[in-house]
Amino acid sequence: MTNTIGIGLLLSYLFILIAIGVYGARVSMKTREDYFLAGRGLGSMAVFMALFASNITAFTIIGHAGFSYEVGYGAYGYVIGWSIFITPFTYYLVGYRSWLLGKKYGYATQPQVFGGIFNSKLISLLFLILLLYYTLPYLVVSIIGGSLAFTTVTEGLVPYWVSAMALIGISLVYTLPAGFRGTVLTDIFQGTLFLVVAALLLAAVARALGGFSEITADLLKSNPAMLERSLSDDLSPVNWFSYSFVNSIAVVVFPQIYTRILAARCSTNLKQVSLYYPIALALIFGVSTLLGVWGSVAFPGLEGKDADNIVPLLIHHFLTPTWMVLGLVVVLAIVKSSIDSQLLSVAHLVTDDLLPYFKKIESHQAVFWGRLFLLLFAAVAYYIALIRPAAILSIAGFAFSGFSVMLPVMIGALYWSRTTAQGACAALILPAIMLHLWYLDILPQWTTFGFMPVFPSFILAIITLVVVSCLTPAPSPDQKEKTFGLFGRVFQ
Repeated sequence: MTNTIGIGLLLSYLFILIAIGVYGARVSMKTREDYFLAGRGLGSMAVFMALFASNITAFTIIGHAGFSYEVGYGAYGYVIGWSIFITPFTYYLVGYRSWLLGKKYGYATQPQVFGGIFNSKLISLLFLILLLYYTLPYLVVSIIGGSLAFTTVTEGLVPYWVSAMALIGISLVYTLPAGFRGTVLTDIFQGTLFLVVAALLLAAVARALGGFSEITADLLKSNPAMLERSLSDDLSPVNWFSYSFVNSIAVVVFPQIYTRILAARCSTNLKQVSLYYPIALALIFGVSTLLGVWGSVAFPGLEGKDADNIVPLLIHHFLTPTWMVLGLVVVLAIVKSSIDSQLLSVAHLVTDDLLPYFKKIESHQAVFWGRLFLLLFAAVAYYIALIRPAAILSIAGFAFSGFSVMLPVMIGALYWSRTTAQGACAALILPAIMLHLWYLDILPQWTTFGFMPVFPSFILAIITLVVVSCLTPAPSPDQKEKTFGLFGRVFQ
């Protein structure tokens, strides 16, 4: 009976996703702006859920839980750090002015916004290349996490490669026909689902392990260091600062997040998101931290990539079949809400910003090409996920770092009228090169002064932007008027 209920819940979840795809396809207009931006008509709650659900990936419930398993409760502050305040602030800091430009000039992506500000195809191309390069590994994180969960919960009955294929396939079922509208509708559904069920799942695991008091007593007996911040070098003040820094500022640069900001119906929506977002972020990372730490009591001795499997192990060993399915649905909801938006965002970038270099396409043709690129990137991401090049936290850390060092150029372009195209180019290229030299251990680690490579790369981006901009001719009055004239009229 219980198994029947569990199977029914899983099938109901899949049916709702397919129904959303069918509905989204029926109400969507076959135009570029509707397929990729839902006609720029998202209300406050839709913007919030779209931003939140798209940003919560396998890193949150799988990767972060695995990290918490290794380092203890200190992992909570390590990841959430400044994010609870800085991330929603950047939504408004960068998002509001970007939204104004998008509304005025029809911009739909970062390459269009910042290429338009500088009137530079080179800036557009640099943004396009870097965004694609950093988004792909972050997309792979979600596929790896969801596939691990599915395989573990089914005791290997569904192999990893089949799980990854199913995960991508289900995402494509509603994303291909419905585009942006379909992903936003599923964000609302899946975001609500995993917030509610994740809390219930945490309570069920706590009860199965004997309650919070007994779990804490077991920690004090078997591994009291889990209650201390100093358990791992990763939680040293310098590393804590570095990771909290990158984790808080990178999000607004994600193309799937930035696009959702441009799709807002009005600027008020962005202000209201700043109120809801911190609460939801604190809750979901609290759940994953507790599950990881509690898992160290139940399954001691896991190392490296095996630690990423702790949440599926808890679900499989301590919950009833019905709860196992609910737990699996939570994991699937989290990873799929990011997979679909990331796939659509890279397809959008290639369709709108790369393809026009080679072929002129009409609005209705963009939908066809967008779907084609969706399939292509899904295949590439699937192949990389099969290789599993590193632990989830490591992959996410590299991608976050790459996005972060692009932020100074975005802020400079939106707030400093003296910023030049030459300064922006230099500030995009040089820090990206340095970041790779540090991550590939070509440069010795002491040259980062103890920080993660992203922090000196970020500072280098700011210095490069300012110095090169001051040494090169100022933008023309017409170029300044196009951007800062608009801002002046709005803010006056």
